[in-house]
Amino acid sequence: MRRTDAIPAFAVLAIATALLWTPAQARPERIVSLNLCSDQLLLLLADRSRIGSITHLASDPKASALADGAAGVRVNHGLAEEILPLNPDLVLAGTFTTRPTVFLLRALGYPVVELPVAASLDDVRANIRTVALAIGEAERGEALIDAFDRKLPGPPPEATEDKPLATLYWANGFTSGRGTLANAAVEAAGFRTLGRELGLTGTGQLPLETLLASDPDVLVLGRQRDEPALANEIFRHPALERAFAERPRVSIPDHLWICGTPFVAEAVARLSALRESAGFVGAVGTAEE
Repeated sequence: MRRTDAIPAFAVLAIATALLWTPAQARPERIVSLNLCSDQLLLLLADRSRIGSITHLASDPKASALADGAAGVRVNHGLAEEILPLNPDLVLAGTFTTRPTVFLLRALGYPVVELPVAASLDDVRANIRTVALAIGEAERGEALIDAFDRKLPGPPPEATEDKPLATLYWANGFTSGRGTLANAAVEAAGFRTLGRELGLTGTGQLPLETLLASDPDVLVLGRQRDEPALANEIFRHPALERAFAERPRVSIPDHLWICGTPFVAEAVARLSALRESAGFVGAVGTAEE
């Protein structure tokens, strides 16, 4: 059998598009999700009676914004032996998760739609639309996109000099730059980001010395774990504590932007509100990429 990674990108896109539901096809009624992000979009867009299974991560409140809504739905751990007995008529997956299961399901003829990792607000809209079309809920999808756009604050000032500098700082001293959803959310709220200004694409480690020398206006942190962990000790460094003793530091829950779901708008709204309450120059006025 030919290796999947040998298929040209345009052919993969054509195959994925061909699997999307159209009115001439039977609407899928036994939908299985193998990815945390598709879990949440499925819960938002489909009636529960049509959901065959979602991943165990969907019920974890630290990772999922719909942990309560996932209660009572059959869970899976991405294993083929869990999925095959369900005889799904549609499988939703991510491009980097459960690859052996995805390859096997495709080889056996099960329809699989994969969602790429969202790296922008437009990607959030695209993934909502992809799932909505795949499950035959186009109208629900457009309504969800409209609600997402309404939640977003208005566009930030165009002038770069009017935008305060924010640093995203994760465990083990990592930060996010261009091509990440967190960076896109912070920029949509009216900030410049240190990751972009340093030329970083994706995520990478940010030395504390570089962070402090850049003199950012705001420190944006991920979820702070209650249990002790060396990965989080950097947040308690005396130099960092002194630098932000009187400057804003805000923690955005991971479940708001770990996936490209409409809940990203809540992260943008919180950051926008912080920007305004801190009295930074420029007014935050829907934010677009």
